[in-house]
Amino acid sequence: MKFYDTLAKYQIKKGFRNSEEYLFYNQNRHLFFNIEQYRFLQNPTNEFDIIRANIIIRSILNKKDLEEAITFAYGSSKMNTEEAQAYIYEKMTNHPYILENKTKIFVPIFPKAINLLYYRDFGKLLKAPYSKLFTDYSTSCIDIFETYNFSLYSSLFTKFVTIHQDDDVLVVYHYDFRTLYFINNQGRLDARIALFDKYLKKVVDNHIVQRTEGVVKAYLNDDREGVYQELIKNNLISSKLIYKIKHNEYKFHHKKESKLI
Repeated sequence: MKFYDTLAKYQIKKGFRNSEEYLFYNQNRHLFFNIEQYRFLQNPTNEFDIIRANIIIRSILNKKDLEEAITFAYGSSKMNTEEAQAYIYEKMTNHPYILENKTKIFVPIFPKAINLLYYRDFGKLLKAPYSKLFTDYSTSCIDIFETYNFSLYSSLFTKFVTIHQDDDVLVVYHYDFRTLYFINNQGRLDARIALFDKYLKKVVDNHIVQRTEGVVKAYLNDDREGVYQELIKNNLISSKLIYKIKHNEYKFHHKKESKLI
């Protein structure tokens, strides 16, 4: 654990509170403060929780835009059903979504069954009992991260770049935060590797997918030394910081062994 904390401590910061993610969160965080399910993200202490909070915010903004389009198309306008659907699809062209079984999920704070209404059965949303979703929907919210997990983090609801995925883990990179995130199949963060420390002479962040593949492979093989070597070889972490980390690890283990004698 100290290894990852040390990387984060020595990372060259790009200005967390000036990042697009934080500014977006700060501007829109009020949107989910009344939803009990997401209260744990109301006071995020790290950038990964900011990213998760922003996924929820983008989902709520999608919901609002969809409902506005549906109300107009099926209400005050004189469109027929085909025209109304075409109008709504056009309105949602540039909005983020998850694609599952040829269905676009625009509002992942809701289960898949409700998302079918927001994707094609628009007219039902204007009738009871579904019409209450427009105003009172907090009790219908789900654990968005566990339900949609990898497909959510790989979608345009985030700015992640996928590095690796298998049945158990998704590894993604965020360019603004210059960090690799290892996400388990419950949608939770297992580990993060912050790149580009202050001892590096030059930060080069191009070809990041290829340059981090070896790091990810070593991590998944539980090869700590391999992680060190791949980070140095690909100019992701300075040899000076790795040496400092290894030296501290040696002192720590030597001290533990001395106490046992």
